[in-house]
Amino acid sequence: MVRGARKFIALGVAAAVVYSIKEQLNFVPGPRHAAPVAAAAAASMMMAPAAFADEIGDASKKLGDASYNFAKEVDWNNGIFLQAPGKFQPLKALKAIDKMIEMGAAADPKLLKAAAEAHHKAIGSISGPNGVTSRADWDEVNTALGRVVASVPKAKVMAVYDAVKDITDPKVPAYMKSLVNGPDAEKAYQGFLEFKDVVAKNQVTAASAPAVVPSGDKIGAAAKQLSDASYPFIKDIDWLSDIYLKPLPGKTAPETLKAIDKMIVMGAKMDGNLLKAAAEAHHKAIGSVDSKGVTSAADYEAVNAALGRLVASVPKETVMDVYNSMAKIVDPTVTNNMFSKVNPLDAVAAAKGFYTFKDVVQASQRCYTRILSLETPKQVFPPVNRCTGAGEMKFLALGVAAAVVYSIKEQLNFVPGPRHAAPVAAAAAASMMMAPAAFADEIGDASKKLGDASYNFAKEVDWNNGIFLQAPGKFQPLKALKAIDKMIEMGAAADPKLLKAAAEAHHKAIGSISGPNGVTSRADWDEVNAALGRVVASVPKAKVMAVYDAVKDITDPKVPAYMKSLVNGPDAEKAYQGFLEFKDVVAKNQVTAASAPAVVPSGDKIGAAAKQLSDASYPFIKDIDWLSDIYLKPLPGKTAPETLKAIDKMIVMGAKMDGNLLKAAAEAHHKAIGSVDSKGVTSAADYEAVNAALGRLVASVPKETVMDVYNSMAKIVDPTVTNNMFSKVNPLDAVAAAKGFYTFKDVVQASQR
Repeated sequence: MVRGARKFIALGVAAAVVYSIKEQLNFVPGPRHAAPVAAAAAASMMMAPAAFADEIGDASKKLGDASYNFAKEVDWNNGIFLQAPGKFQPLKALKAIDKMIEMGAAADPKLLKAAAEAHHKAIGSISGPNGVTSRADWDEVNTALGRVVASVPKAKVMAVYDAVKDITDPKVPAYMKSLVNGPDAEKAYQGFLEFKDVVAKNQVTAASAPAVVPSGDKIGAAAKQLSDASYPFIKDIDWLSDIYLKPLPGKTAPETLKAIDKMIVMGAKMDGNLLKAAAEAHHKAIGSVDSKGVTSAADYEAVNAALGRLVASVPKETVMDVYNSMAKIVDPTVTNNMFSKVNPLDAVAAAKGFYTFKDVVQASQRCYTRILSLETPKQVFPPVNRCTGAGEMKFLALGVAAAVVYSIKEQLNFVPGPRHAAPVAAAAAASMMMAPAAFADEIGDASKKLGDASYNFAKEVDWNNGIFLQAPGKFQPLKALKAIDKMIEMGAAADPKLLKAAAEAHHKAIGSISGPNGVTSRADWDEVNAALGRVVASVPKAKVMAVYDAVKDITDPKVPAYMKSLVNGPDAEKAYQGFLEFKDVVAKNQVTAASAPAVVPSGDKIGAAAKQLSDASYPFIKDIDWLSDIYLKPLPGKTAPETLKAIDKMIVMGAKMDGNLLKAAAEAHHKAIGSVDSKGVTSAADYEAVNAALGRLVASVPKETVMDVYNSMAKIVDPTVTNNMFSKVNPLDAVAAAKGFYTFKDVVQASQR
């Protein structure tokens, strides 16, 4: 079945209820003119307040007298209503659906709404083994449907009848009649004939005007992006399969009906004009369907835009009721089975496009008190820049400012010196996510002297050299992780205000970079050194030395001499001597005790959402080869200055993070690294704690700042990176992780300041 029709039915699945109720009234064949109401029933999707004369209401009560016994005999839970009414002919059936859509588009939106509300009420009164509604609600449903049909010109109703008749086996009516008491069926049919005459008496002769279709809106633009991303996936799908007629495994009709009821409620709340516009878009899309059941790219885009606007006209909680009810009845095996039938890369691209689209729709949704959606990252599997445990990878992704700090300060260790000279150089690598200074001017004055001694050296360093991405010795990922752990511990012990000031100093320094070697200005060089000195002085010496020892343990002894060979030797010596004097001033101001541990929130929505994310994504985490050296590779086709722009956005984000939550995230990562196994994977419990900590941390930053990071990364990560990473894991685990992440980020965003 074509994509457009499938989506329309998904939104308007109330039609299934209407059809199953009314189809039974056609057991006894009658003259052609008796068909309109039965045919219209199948077309009355997404019903909606009545305003017809009491004549139809009175006729409905008479119909109830004649048909309710019959209604009680019908087994409404019978799976036969899912089957095709004859030979399976999907494209021919699509033509019938198209006629139903046309009829629905011509109906009065207020009457459609009233019919939906009547069905919702009727579902609430269902009882007994056969699943029949109450007599009163049976009458109300018939009344509402009669009014809907009367709001549509006869020609459109008859078009539905003719199309349905064309796909229905002539033996169906007699067979269906055989399932109930024959005389009751006959009586019901006679009552139906009288009812349809009353409806016809009140029937309009001309259809309402076409819908007013919005244009130039954000949803329309987002629909184009979604369509471009997902159309290859749409073409992968076998729309002519009969799998769409299969019942959901392990679910009863009453269970499924609960989900359908939520859809009916959603349909009743949709904007009437937009509902009509969506129906018209689907009608046009069906007109361009090819032999494989696929509509044109342009019509697919128009359908997505129409559906997006339609969903945006409904309160979020109503949409979520539909989602949650469907989640309860669709077994994961269904998703996995459908996924196995398409190109996984196309499916992932479509999913990513959809999540981005739904955020735009949600931002336009009415009854909002705040924006609840963070624009979805375009990379489901973002590139990582270290080979570490799962928790550590995510910490570095947020705190990548460390790369800048490390590359600036590492150069100051070209000339080997006594062990006590190491703290500042080692601390530089640990000062991730820097943040306002409040130290004595002594460190600031010493920084200026260091600048006098080292700036010539700084100008000689090729800061754009890819060598800074390489391991400083033999590739030992788990050993390197221990060094990173010490850096995290040091960062957690640092004064948050000083970390913020250091981040701001780095941001300013990046802004003044110039020349072929990518060096910052002298003034900003001094400010960065001063800020880092203050950060190091806020950490006890033992923690600084722990970083030094761990880094030394993974660094080849030949590295300092080699790095020195890349610059002017005397300038490097002078810089190092200046560094030794600077570190003495820092040590003089150094604290002797670490600050108190972070206060970790508990019982919050982000914590609960982190558990759901972790449960959904932990299998994916275990699929990843965390010990690979791929994380040290440069991004293909991107220069160091281009990458630095993205890093700068991360530094700005780090500077805006809440200090206590930053410390809590560092402590969670430290604990997670402690439980890492031989494959670089942390425990499930620690993984969950890291996700919760990161969620709270991101929620402490304004949305626009987070989006700056996302947009900057989107510019430098080539799609081939995503595809390559995706190819290395179980695709079903990856998709489950992505879905879990998108749900999690919505909860985070709802808490965002």
